Amino acid sequence: RADQIITPAVERFHASGENPYKGDAAAIAAGEQLFRRWCRSCHLTDGSGAIGPNLTDDNWRYPRTATDQGKFEIIYAGGAGAMLAFGWRLDQDDILKIIAFVDTLSQD
Repeated sequence: RADQIITPAVERFHASGENPYKGDAAAIAAGEQLFRRWCRSCHLTDGSGAIGPNLTDDNWRYPRTATDQGKFEIIYAGGAGAMLAFGWRLDQDDILKIIAFVDTLSQD
């Protein structure tokens, strides 16, 4: 989207492929709020999945989707099946915050 602000975190992500918000409590809290608004209808509040897949385990259909880059690509551009593209709805910075939150749902 042309109207979004490319934050330093987004620039770092594009340069490294690593989510700079990983482990950042404030970003995770913001990501949780975004997840509840945009993602829970398909993935449920706890991430265990309904229409969308379970996000709380390490069972990924494609290995790339287990990476920060892969998660970003799926949220930004959509995926096979019912996963819609959110790149035109959410700023890239918000997508990184959602990923940081989703990473906390893992049951390991």
